[in-house]
Parts: sequence; structure tokens; C-alpha cells
Amino acid sequence: MAASETLGINAPLDLAADGDCPQAFLEDMVDTGAGLADPALCRLVAEESAARVQELMALGVPFDNGGQPRQRRLSGCSHARSLAVGGVTGKAILRALARACRDLGVELLEGVRATALIVREGRVCGIFARRGRQPLQLLATSTVLATGGAGRLFAMNVNTPGNQGDGLAMALRAGAQLTNLEFIQIGPGLVWPPIPFIIHSGLWRLGPKLRNGQGDTFLQQYCPSGVQAAEVLEAKADSYPFSVRTPAMYLDIAIFEELAHGRGTSHGGVHFDLTHVPRRLALKTSPHTCTALKAVGLDLSRQAIEIAPLVQNFTGGVRIDAQGFTGREGLWAAGEVSGGVHGADRPGGNNLADTQVFGYRAGIAAAQNALGKRRPKRRDEKVQTYLPTSGERGRAATLQRLCSRHLSIVRDQAGLSNVVESIAELRRTAPGSLSLSFSNALLASDAIASSAGARTESRGTHFRADFPTPDDALAHPLIVSYESEGGELSVR
Repeated sequence: MAASETLGINAPLDLAADGDCPQAFLEDMVDTGAGLADPALCRLVAEESAARVQELMALGVPFDNGGQPRQRRLSGCSHARSLAVGGVTGKAILRALARACRDLGVELLEGVRATALIVREGRVCGIFARRGRQPLQLLATSTVLATGGAGRLFAMNVNTPGNQGDGLAMALRAGAQLTNLEFIQIGPGLVWPPIPFIIHSGLWRLGPKLRNGQGDTFLQQYCPSGVQAAEVLEAKADSYPFSVRTPAMYLDIAIFEELAHGRGTSHGGVHFDLTHVPRRLALKTSPHTCTALKAVGLDLSRQAIEIAPLVQNFTGGVRIDAQGFTGREGLWAAGEVSGGVHGADRPGGNNLADTQVFGYRAGIAAAQNALGKRRPKRRDEKVQTYLPTSGERGRAATLQRLCSRHLSIVRDQAGLSNVVESIAELRRTAPGSLSLSFSNALLASDAIASSAGARTESRGTHFRADFPTPDDALAHPLIVSYESEGGELSVR
């Protein structure tokens, strides 16, 4: 839902005639996954994304604003395979799918927040939810989780308000497993002006001057011997999210550390200054970015913007098979809430491809499961409080600060332990009076911290300052489970 210069969806259509094909796409996913992506699930994205994108075209998604579609090469891709609708590709896809649903007579309940799965005799039978202050009980023979990630657990993010980990917690409590949860895509985005926009691509090649809140430059001091700030900026143009696989990692670490040590601006960022660059060059390099800034009255050739590491996307989530099945009867998952398709990292443009391929597969499997079966009967079932309790807003802000400080770019055992212990304390201070949505946030945060604590190495988007190198013994996904009786998480 955030905007950017090149927010894309991948498919090996080979419109650039550079030899792209499903096999090359598969190899890119497996390579960027660094040993943790499921090759069988990756193959499905490689082989079926073209058909899904062509369906989106037929539904009216105007790739390249209705002109001749063209493909660009994004980070982690060996070929040009990403299509876009300006900087708002996700919104364009959402509009087209919503319109198609309405044309089919599908009832859409908007503004509803799912909070718990209804489980009877080991089978998922629908959801508990709320719409404003109104509680809802929605019964179903098949349920598909497509709730997105958990970016709103962090103080700085480009996610919509509902992305607070509800789907992850709901699945855990229902007995499903999570995988690759420690891998989160985080990168520079705007904190001023306050619009949901991430900064990547060509602007980094223009040599922006980065200054902290005191007006000091700082990037070079975070670069190791033999690495120059200029080459780090160049690398950042091809790698939006933080990842240890490119030298661009030093830029993200530098910004994170400056902010962590209190040297940020009043808006919580650092200055990104291109006032030394002619307006026409910035506009030619990044037209969508310049247009978005102009709409809020800012000219890059006259004013600096302020950026910070913002959470964009969760790479892991609910463990699924080829049909999106979670292993729990009656429950499927697709999109960002699911895990296994991607590993320690992913190619740029792949998250939207994942939503379409596995949304399609999970939808078909869920529909086939429902054929000939009766919908579950309504019962007088009780669930925890739906609405936030007094004082919960302050606790939620505390949780966001913890996640932003210790689950973001730079992690270590002391910080991860702090998160787990603080979550336990938050639960103890208000036993039995937490809203279900905040309980979900605590469980999701606990699972992320526990998984990150168990990965004592650095790989992909997971960087441990106390374990800065990869460990071949950990070149496999970690699985998170939850024992509801004792309220215990386990990671293996």
C-alpha cells in the first residue's frame, strides 16, 4: 500500500527480450533465499506468475499507466521481470480485484479486523472479528488467512493500521506453525514529509548528502576499511531493503545507529539532501518520487527530506504447502502472512507475485474443500475482550519502541532477551484485561524475537551484531510453534 519509484510485480514474460524464463526466475529466488526458501514453492511462483499477471491485465490493471507494458530489473533479479503502475502498483491491483469481486456479487465486509480463529474439535470453522465496536462471528467451512504482515508492531513502517501481526498470532493459537519469521524487509523511507513513501532506485546514484540531526555527515565512519561511502550509495540504488548480501548494508546500519544513539532529527530521521543536484536530473532519475513530493509542496532541489529505516515487508510467516494449506484442517494462508516461499531475502517485486500465485492456489483449494459441506452452526462461543482496555495505548507504544530498537536493522542477544522479558512483563501487568488485538501483537512480537534469538548468525535481512557472519549449520528454516495450554513458544 506504500508508494515508491518502482513498486513492481514479477513475472518472466521476457518483454525486455533479455532471455528471462521461469528457470532463471527460480534460480534468483533460491539464490536470494540463501538456503532457506522452499524450492518447490519457488518453482510455482516462477512457473505460474506469468498467468496471474496476464489475468490482472485482463482485469484492467494498467501496467505502465496504460501504455505498452515494460519490465524492469529490480534487486535480486538477473533479468528485467518487474511490471509496475507508476509507484502505486499494489493499490492498482487491489482496485482491480475489488472491482472484479463486486462484479461477481461477492459480499465485501470492509473495515473489519480479524482477531481470532474459531476452532472446534481441531478444525478451523471461521473467525471472530470486530467492525468498530461491533463484534462479529463469521462461520465458514474453509478459511483463508490473507491478513498481511506485522509492520505496525514497529514505530516506523509503511504498513496500514491493521498489519499488527493478528494473522500470525491467530495461526499460532490455532496450532499452525510459522517459519522464517526473523527475516523482515526494512529500508529507508520518508518520515518528513509524512507520506508513506519508500526511497530507493536512482536517487541514491545522485550522491545524496546524509546528515544527522546535528548536521554532521556520518556514513563513511560506518564503512569498513577499503569500502567507500560512494560505493555504498551506488549499491543502495540496486538494493532497497537492508540485507547483508550487499555493501548497501552499511548505509542502513549507519542510519539505524545514528538514530539509536539519539542523533536523529526532531522527526526521528536523518537528512537526505539533494539540493546540490539540478531539478531536471532528479526528475529524470526518479519522476514518481519527485511528483509525490511536489504534491505535498516539497522540491528536492531546494529542500532536504528526512528518512529512517521503515518496515516494509515480512519475508516469513505461516508455514504453507503448494496449495496454501497450513496443516490445520479448514485453514489456508496466502500472501505476506504466509511463509516458506521466500527465505532469508527475496527478489524485489516478488511479494506481489507471491500474493497472486498463492492467493489463486489457496482460493481454489479452499473452495474445493467447501463443496458439498454444510457451513458450521452458530454457537454461543466466548472470546477475549475485543476492544482496547484503558492504558493499552501506552503499552502498545512501549511495544513499538522495543521492536524498533531491538528487532530492526541491528540485533543482539541482550536486545532480543529484553524484548522477550518486556513482553512477559506487559502480560503480567494486565492479566486477563488485554484486548485480543493487543494480545495478538504481544504473541507475534514474542515469536519474532524468539526466532531471531535462535538464529545465531547473520544471513539475508537478519543481522546479529554479536554473530556477524553466516553459519552453515543454520542454513535451514526455523519453525515456531505455540503450546496454547501452557502459553509457551518453541523454536526449532
